[in-house]
Amino acid sequence: MLKKGKILGILAMTAVLLTGCADAMPTLTQEEADMIAEYAAGLLLKYSSNYDYRLVDEETIAAAIQAAELEQALLEAAQEQETGEEEGTEPENPETAEPGTESAEPETEEAVTVMEDLDADLAQLLGIEGISMQYQSYGLYDAYPEASKGFSVDAAQGKKLLVVRFDIENTAAEEAYCNLFDYSLRIRFQVNGAARSALTTMLPNDIGSYMETLPAGETREIVAVAEIDDISEAEIETLEMHISDGIGSCTLRLR
Repeated sequence: MLKKGKILGILAMTAVLLTGCADAMPTLTQEEADMIAEYAAGLLLKYSSNYDYRLVDEETIAAAIQAAELEQALLEAAQEQETGEEEGTEPENPETAEPGTESAEPETEEAVTVMEDLDADLAQLLGIEGISMQYQSYGLYDAYPEASKGFSVDAAQGKKLLVVRFDIENTAAEEAYCNLFDYSLRIRFQVNGAARSALTTMLPNDIGSYMETLPAGETREIVAVAEIDDISEAEIETLEMHISDGIGSCTLRLR
């Protein structure tokens, strides 16, 4: 805190100097200039009716400084990121990576089986235990099931529903709980070369979510449904179905 007497002395000296010729005015040091400016600003603020004069505690000052430093750090980080995006970075070539740098292990490839025999047991190929599953037939619909009083799936305008049916059978000597949901089956179709994924539906016999206790030797029908372009069955030249459970997969050539 500057002493009042020292400041008044400096002001008096300044007043004397200012009454003389401008050519004879001595040069003030930076410290003296700062002291005069600080005192003058204080007087103006103190006697200004629009200035709310009050002391600021150290905690408030520290918080303001911390906020300013954080804002500056965020600004610098944003500028660095923007500069990096403008310059662009090339992806690292695993062949030229530095020694000791481990690259991600390749994902396990599925064993793909292309089947011409539509009577093959899909459950056996996919590792689904306790049942057999065979392809039955397919058809095109505007809604499935047709004329159903319960839940049904409707095709969008200009589309058709491709419904592929399968038979599953409990091959065990006693009743068994069939839970296909846990196998996370993924099904997609190639219709005249165009790829279509099977829909996730609320149908109780949807192949992706089918769960039921089957008595020994009993057979049930389950379905996979996909939405395709509005064509007739006669216009389907090629039709393939790819089914996978993440471990094994197989492709059926239905047409």
